[in-house]
Amino acid sequence: MKRNIYNFNKDIIFIMSFLMLGMVFNGCEKSYDEAVTTELSLKDHHIMVDPCKEVCLVAGQHMYVGNVMVGEDGGDLYVTFNITEADVYLLETHVDIFLSEEQFKADKKISNGGAIPGKFNFKKSWNESDMMTSYTVKIPASYVDEVTDGANCFFIATHAALSNGETAWGGICDETDQGVSLGNALQFPGRNWSVYFEFCLDECETTIDFTYAWEDLMKDGADGNDGDYNDLVIKSDVIKTLSELKISLYASARGASYDHAFKIKVPKMGIVGGMNGVFGEAAIDEDGDDYIITIFSSTKAALPQENINPYLFAANTVRTDITCEPHATAEIIISIDGDFVFDETMPYYPFITVHPGTANAYDLNIWELDVINGDTWKDVGGIEYPNGIIISDDWKWPYEKAHITTAYAGFKSITEGWDPAWAVLTDPSNVFDVVCE
Repeated sequence: MKRNIYNFNKDIIFIMSFLMLGMVFNGCEKSYDEAVTTELSLKDHHIMVDPCKEVCLVAGQHMYVGNVMVGEDGGDLYVTFNITEADVYLLETHVDIFLSEEQFKADKKISNGGAIPGKFNFKKSWNESDMMTSYTVKIPASYVDEVTDGANCFFIATHAALSNGETAWGGICDETDQGVSLGNALQFPGRNWSVYFEFCLDECETTIDFTYAWEDLMKDGADGNDGDYNDLVIKSDVIKTLSELKISLYASARGASYDHAFKIKVPKMGIVGGMNGVFGEAAIDEDGDDYIITIFSSTKAALPQENINPYLFAANTVRTDITCEPHATAEIIISIDGDFVFDETMPYYPFITVHPGTANAYDLNIWELDVINGDTWKDVGGIEYPNGIIISDDWKWPYEKAHITTAYAGFKSITEGWDPAWAVLTDPSNVFDVVCE
């Protein structure tokens, strides 16, 4: 089974790591220069920092031994090492942040052999008898500001020496025939395999940039779609930096008896490492100049039916439903360079495959993103509507069998003259009014 650490719920990650691993905010050693080392005790720090970034902790280049999680509170960073491999313990941890490899090298933390963990500013050691499996390093806001000068995105280097004799580095990874492999796009120069990862403060604030919603039938007339646009609802948060495109996805609702696969299309040009530069996907295929990335291979599996009368098949679309469970999350990280073409109005091309894996499968796109080839349907009066719609914001979808115009009076058909500014809620009583993030 493919290891996919990027499909996670932030609250669950924190609670599980706190309960299962006994996470305690311990001390960390910080040296602002080679001569001075100060112990920072966190024993009295009781703030539960919700992690907003998770990467793999990989030993011996291909052995997944745990994860590294990053959170932020009041400008302070909290970097947590979690060991999940049985009978393996932390002996040393080394952490530092930097804006560029050139900066890190100027600080003499990179040599011809690669990164030098002993020179990192935050380090801690234990005996094997301590059986340390989880440790959190606090990086004070003053140091973050000093190094990053207020930049939103920067890099984090995390290294651990383990009781099994291996060393481990934190970075994005994918499962391979050898075990797991760390992405080589963010690898330190030198002879060793030391790596680092990018972190953006924006990752700690969920901003819904787009909502996508579908009517999933390719039928017209009385046997066609009901116009509630809740057959599948997907929300997306997009962060682009010079080296990465980070796409967070939230499968929020499924008001359909059919199964779907949710996919996106991105251009191959500018993706560092080709397919190996894409992390967190369920599957990936090549299609001419593009990659087709499957994110949710089965929305029925991601959002199983809730068995609430009278629509037993639905998830988060029934009027009597007062919770937003189930829901599903995924994160795709794509390593990119300057050749990657990015359009902030369409950072990728989303679509769904209905009846995935069967002879009856068909794709449905977002009509506004491809008006010429867009998928549409017609009601009993011959009025034409798009199968897929895009909303450039967070969005509340209609309840089961509530036509979208009952909640959004400005929604017009293609026949009537499409108005892209239709998404103004006019009747809150007809939408699923539960927070799902």
